[in-house]
Amino acid sequence: MSLLFMQKFRWQLLIVFITGLLVGVVLFFQQRTPQVEVDVTPNPISGGSYTEALIGSFMRLNPVLDHFNQPDRDINRLLFSSLIRFDSSGLPVGDLAQSWSVSADGAVYSINMRTDAVWHDGTPVTTQDAIYTISLLQSQSTLIPANLQEFWSKVSVNAISDSALEFSLPAAFAPFMDYLSFQILPAHLLGNLGVDQLVDHPFNLAPIGSGPYRFDSLETENGAITGVNLVSYEYYFKGKPFVDEIHFRYYPDEKSALDAYLEGGVDGLSKIRNDDLETVLNQTGLNLYSSRQPKLSIVFLN
Repeated sequence: MSLLFMQKFRWQLLIVFITGLLVGVVLFFQQRTPQVEVDVTPNPISGGSYTEALIGSFMRLNPVLDHFNQPDRDINRLLFSSLIRFDSSGLPVGDLAQSWSVSADGAVYSINMRTDAVWHDGTPVTTQDAIYTISLLQSQSTLIPANLQEFWSKVSVNAISDSALEFSLPAAFAPFMDYLSFQILPAHLLGNLGVDQLVDHPFNLAPIGSGPYRFDSLETENGAITGVNLVSYEYYFKGKPFVDEIHFRYYPDEKSALDAYLEGGVDGLSKIRNDDLETVLNQTGLNLYSSRQPKLSIVFLN
């Protein structure tokens, strides 16, 4: 019986033996090959700069007035803070808000703001800043989107203290947290001004925010603003950013921005055309990030 077993499975046993021999040889030579040491940085290194190409032109660095100009909005996200932000999963996380609660009927939201946040001039951020910004959103100016005016006109906001806010809604409204992502303006600098008075205010050219980066300077050429320079804010309430400087440069279209990247003028692009996708994918030093746009397409059939 054992002889028949050996004859029947001799080829299988031979294959197993040869495979084991080859694995042993490979492991032997791997142990003899000197290992190349790779420098590993467990934590990001501080310093350096980053330059990004924006598609469009400069208008105002004011988050209440940037609803119709995407390049302004891109920069304001770094200059200013909001009560709530949303993480990569679309869930609300605190920015200036440290904690929040909702009443049993869903109509009252209580927000506790951080007490360690300061504006870029060193002044503490308080509930008065949030209330002032909301008053601008409630105005009847055409510079404020109509849907925001209508929504905030129905919401009552009270400052319980310098760090506690209470929002009273006419009824429960589940998406309310989305509306708390507006960026806040400094009441101690602008509190006596309305929307129309802010349009041409010098603040829009040299803003004071409370975000991770503070305004440094404008780049101009032939009387036109061609770029904005930001520097990291040392006293940012979530810690100083790792990148020291961020520079934005304006380009009229995606092709001009891509040409600037290929020529080494910028480090990144805010937007690309579908026609340039192949060129971008062939750039070994360029990472492509995509996201969903908040757009809805409807097809009507007769």
